[in-house]
Amino acid sequence: MDSTTCEKGDDDYEIVIVGGGICGLATALALHRKGLNSVVLERADCLRATGSAIGLYTNGWRALDQLRVGTKLRQKTITIERGRKVSLDNGTTQEFPAGKEEVRCVRRNDLIETLAEGLPAGTIRCGCHVIGVEMDKLTSFPILRLHDGSVINCKVIIDESLKLKPPRLSQMESVRGLTNYQDEHSFGNAAIQMMKNQLILGILPIDRKCVHWFLSGPGTLRARDYGVSRDPLLIRETTLYDVKEFPAETVEMIKNSDPASLSYTPIKYRAPWDLLLGHHGGSRRCNACDGALPRAGRSCRIGRRCGSRQMLGRSDVHQQ
Repeated sequence: MDSTTCEKGDDDYEIVIVGGGICGLATALALHRKGLNSVVLERADCLRATGSAIGLYTNGWRALDQLRVGTKLRQKTITIERGRKVSLDNGTTQEFPAGKEEVRCVRRNDLIETLAEGLPAGTIRCGCHVIGVEMDKLTSFPILRLHDGSVINCKVIIDESLKLKPPRLSQMESVRGLTNYQDEHSFGNAAIQMMKNQLILGILPIDRKCVHWFLSGPGTLRARDYGVSRDPLLIRETTLYDVKEFPAETVEMIKNSDPASLSYTPIKYRAPWDLLLGHHGGSRRCNACDGALPRAGRSCRIGRRCGSRQMLGRSDVHQQ
């Protein structure tokens, strides 16, 4: 990934994108494909992926094809051909095909790196912390002020720092991770959802030797304590306690998960109408990531609705 650090000084740009996540990079790449230059300001010292993996349906892959990165990402994934829903409480199993949908699960790091590689050198500037935005009184163009005292003038800002109501905490919590296998895993091309005692364990294969999994439950994961939620080994330990009554192969899967991929998230909800009624800070400022729906659900939706996923799965890229 080709990125530069944020150096002190005043700069002028046509379009500034605040945030180097999936939405920010996809937006910058879409503009680049249309011949429009932009700059991406990332607060961290380097690009990094939050979370372990992301599931995409057909429309998301159409968007990635429009960005000309779909083929490369497909080489790192396998197609999810069917779903399996298992109730461990009553012993029932339901099988259903994926149908005509192209469903795949992609490592977030792979997606971030592939999007970044498609951008011109110098587009991404890391270590740029935007602390304020104001409007020029003469031109009505935005002025961004950074933490180091530098100023960036632009004509359009695309960001997700709108003045919206804070999202509400739900009763659900979620732990996510990746597990790599020395040989092929046993889950094949199926997305699996297991339920027991109000806990939901989802398993999505990425390729033949790696799976993405998540465990969601109504506040039973006991990871809200700050020390647990920030320590990958403690996250895994508490998760193993919660799945002790699940099948042995799933317990082993979590036991062998990559600690660096583990994350704990209290699931939040933001109503879609908050985006319509929220203050956008001026007509030259817009939002690139809706973030309107929960980041994990009670069903194994394979990423159909969540924030950045909706950015990549917009209906306006549907091809007849």
